[in-house]
Order: sequence, then C-alpha cells, then structure tokens
Amino acid sequence: MKKNILQIHYDEASKQMLDPGFTPLEIAGNPRSDWREYWAIRHYFLENTLNEDEYYGFLSPLFHQKTRLSAQQVHAFMDNNPGGDVYTFSPTIQDSACYLNVFEQGNKCHPGLISITQEFLDTIDLSVDFTTLINDFRSCVYCNYIIAKPVFWEKWFAITERLFEIAEYEKNYLSIELNKLTDYAKSAVQMKVFLIERIASLILALMPEMKVLHFDLNSMPWGSLLYYPCRKELMILNALKIAYRDSLNPLYLTHYFSLRQEVLMRCEPTYAAAPRINYF
Repeated sequence: MKKNILQIHYDEASKQMLDPGFTPLEIAGNPRSDWREYWAIRHYFLENTLNEDEYYGFLSPLFHQKTRLSAQQVHAFMDNNPGGDVYTFSPTIQDSACYLNVFEQGNKCHPGLISITQEFLDTIDLSVDFTTLINDFRSCVYCNYIIAKPVFWEKWFAITERLFEIAEYEKNYLSIELNKLTDYAKSAVQMKVFLIERIASLILALMPEMKVLHFDLNSMPWGSLLYYPCRKELMILNALKIAYRDSLNPLYLTHYFSLRQEVLMRCEPTYAAAPRINYF
C-alpha cells in the first residue's frame, strides 16, 4: 500500500521531535497558530490531488510522546492489516471508554462545545443526536491520529472547510463562539480547534460501512494510571456501547451509565465531588 504519512512541524523544537519514518510537513513561520495543525492539513488538500488508492495521514510532532509509537510500528500495523479504509492510532483508553462519544468528553472539558457543534451541524444540514451517538474504540479518534484513504478525507475536508469559512469570514453568533477561547492544559485554545479534532470520530460513527482498523489502545499510554485498576470495566463499557449501537436497546445505555459512574467514582479525583450521569 502507498502511504503518505506526514508529520507537522513549525519551529526548530518541533522539528527535533519528528520521526524520520514519516514525511515532514512544515508550517513555515506558523502564521495561524490559532488553527493548530488544521492550517497545514488544509493547505495540503488545497495544493495536492489525492490518489483514491493511497493513504494519507497528518500527525502532530507530539505523536510519539502521546502514543509511544514509532513510524516503523505504524507502517507495520498497516502492512499487517491490509484492506482498511481507515486506520486509527488514538491513545487514552479511559476517554474512549468512559464517554458515550468524543463530544460528551469534549463538553466535559470545554463546556458549551456540544451546543456550538449542534449549531454548526444545523447550519450544514447534518442531523445528529449526541445523546445516542456512539464512539467505540474503533471510531474514537483524538488528536487527528488517523490515516485513511480519500473516501474518508474528502468527507472530512468538506465539513471542516465549511467550519473554516464560518469562523474566518462570517460575523455571527456561531463564528464568535467558534473563535472563543477555552482552557487547555496551561494555555487557552479556541473552540474551533476542539470541534475540528472531533469531526473524524463523527464521520466514522455516521458511516459504519467504512472499514476501520484501530491500533490496540492497551498498547499505548494510559492518560491516567488511576484508571488502570478498572481496565476490565473499561472493556465492558466499550462492549456496552457497541451493543447499544447495534441493537438500539436503551437497557444497554442504562447499564453503561451505571457502570461508567462506578468507574469515575473510583478513578476520577474530581468526579466524586459532583457526580453526573452524563455531560450533555
């Protein structure tokens, strides 16, 4: 398979983090840091024609730090599992298991994200119910750590480019909300970045016909070792989400939220002070 796996860098420090097994993609001068990696991905799509039989990926300079994976491991996984439309390499098993979808997780970390996303999707006539949307390990993607054929990227770019146009050129409530700052680690980042990061998971959830192969989350770093004692429960949570997605039986959701609450009470230091059934 022909793989075009690019790793983004924007200064000397990020350049030093690159894996020589990937192709460097420079954001010269990092002129629009507010868009993070999307600025480089967008220009790549605008300036290049994609081959429908090839794979494309755009990884941040932090890829190894967050996944502990080398380019050799990424290439080997894809070569040993041919035929996928999409390959995902998303870490943090607890986030993938403990939230119904990436938008619920995002709304917990960045309150208001779901309402902004809902307004954006309404604007592009895409109907989504976040209270029943399922992202399991297969379709849960953080950090845009995804390598896929154009059948995926064309849909992804159509949605994200519309978001770009609204945030850049329109002057309305939605554009203001997309450009609003929210806390991220020790810095502030605009909401649009966290919405774009979740578009991949949205597409995979809405298009189950795509063949998706995901690298084993247990082989990547845990975001918090506090969850390690509940590793069996995390697998059960994922299975309950899949069972609901396939059957639409609400009993699976009831069991899911009940077990999820037990896990968060045990493993999440801030949860016990203000427990919630969900974060929608």
